[in-house]
Amino acid sequence: MTGNSPPDAGSVDSDHLTKGLLRLTMACNEQCRFCNLPAEDDATQALGDDEARAAVQAFAAAGQRTLTLSGGEPTVQRKRLIDWVKTAREQGIPFVELQTNAVLLDDDYAEALRAAGLTSAFVALLSHDPAIHDDLMGRTGAHAACLTGIDALLKAAIHVTLNPVLTHSMQSLVGDYVSYVSTRLASVSSISLSVVQPHGRAAAHLDLLPDYGVLAESVRSAQRRAEDAGIELLNPYCGLPLCAGWEHATERCVEAIEALAARRKEHPSVPGLTNRGDKRHGEPCRACAWRTRCGGAWHAYWDHRAGQGLKPPELRLEPWEPEAHTAAGQTIVQAHQGVTAETVASLAAATTPTVWLVTQRLNHGDGLRLSSAGCTDLALLTDLQQWSEHSATGRDTIRELRQIVRRNEALPPQLKLRTTLGLEPSRSFERCYGAVRLATALGVDAIRLLAPPGDRWTRFLAALRSEHEGLDVTLVEPPKS
Repeated sequence: MTGNSPPDAGSVDSDHLTKGLLRLTMACNEQCRFCNLPAEDDATQALGDDEARAAVQAFAAAGQRTLTLSGGEPTVQRKRLIDWVKTAREQGIPFVELQTNAVLLDDDYAEALRAAGLTSAFVALLSHDPAIHDDLMGRTGAHAACLTGIDALLKAAIHVTLNPVLTHSMQSLVGDYVSYVSTRLASVSSISLSVVQPHGRAAAHLDLLPDYGVLAESVRSAQRRAEDAGIELLNPYCGLPLCAGWEHATERCVEAIEALAARRKEHPSVPGLTNRGDKRHGEPCRACAWRTRCGGAWHAYWDHRAGQGLKPPELRLEPWEPEAHTAAGQTIVQAHQGVTAETVASLAAATTPTVWLVTQRLNHGDGLRLSSAGCTDLALLTDLQQWSEHSATGRDTIRELRQIVRRNEALPPQLKLRTTLGLEPSRSFERCYGAVRLATALGVDAIRLLAPPGDRWTRFLAALRSEHEGLDVTLVEPPKS
């Protein structure tokens, strides 16, 4: 493909998994309060030409289909930006995207970028309300200038995706934003709904954090209006948890897309969903069937808002719970006598975000087989006789559990194989206590004592919890045979 030839099909790469990012400069012409880059970054720092050339060549060699040119604000280096668009296309990268605030774009410059091979632009139109947009950008007149730049891009036939960074001032206005775009910018067909990332400069402005509960309702309204207008709404990595308005549109959520692609092994280079160190799961996520396809919320949202508004859209129910087998978000595969080829095939065929395996034993290598097949949760159903290193079956199972826990230590919560022990206790509280201590030492996620309720068991559980702070151990009715 020649440098300036148009892509073979359309102007936008729809594959979220094959994108590279190149920051040409850290210089910027605006003072956004929500900026997630550190304030101490040198505003004049630019990636050297040799470094940039090596990066572009590496992207092309790796089969990257879209190269995103970002900053800072890349349009402050007008000629250099055009040169790097050309270079990327000449290297065979079919889609070149510009991340921009658009205020420096006019008709002539947009046309020059198109001629160089630019195929799309990701534009920070923060609000339909000029006052909100200009306040967030830290620049009077930024809204009008941004609209002028967007008009120029559209006139040059460059595909535009809008990127509002949702803050507290926009948390109830997302639907109105979509309606505005559908009339004022009718040629725009996609909007990526980012949410303020509370790190970098934004860490000093935590008042910008929206209430995810309020925002969720606003996002659902926006989805309805977008569907009516023929606009595609996207939930990027820097967007919202699935439970905040996206539970019925996971096919448009980047985290869920990456997780599902990794499960299906569609892209070997994609390891699956990871938190990348700036998000985490909170307490509500433990009971969520979708935890394998969602990165959770920003650390600061848990720390400063206590996860306000976040709750599981579908529950992860343990296999012995009455409604577990009909729960929409999970599949349960039974393999009481051990993992077989048929078991692995059944796990791999499951399409739900939570996939349980119920078994009474594990053998060497089962942990890897289960994870590779897409198993997300393991329910180990056993009794005091089998749950012992004095039993051959118990030794094999315990040895394999140790391997599972060891592998989990290196994984984010989305990729861990969670283990719940369903233990049928005897009347010997001493033996039961020893079994619970062994499970705790192994790192089992949760322990369920499968026994009828009674005062003695209640006191026993209270004693266990007082000795092991944070221990997830409860009494549940034994499953009916």
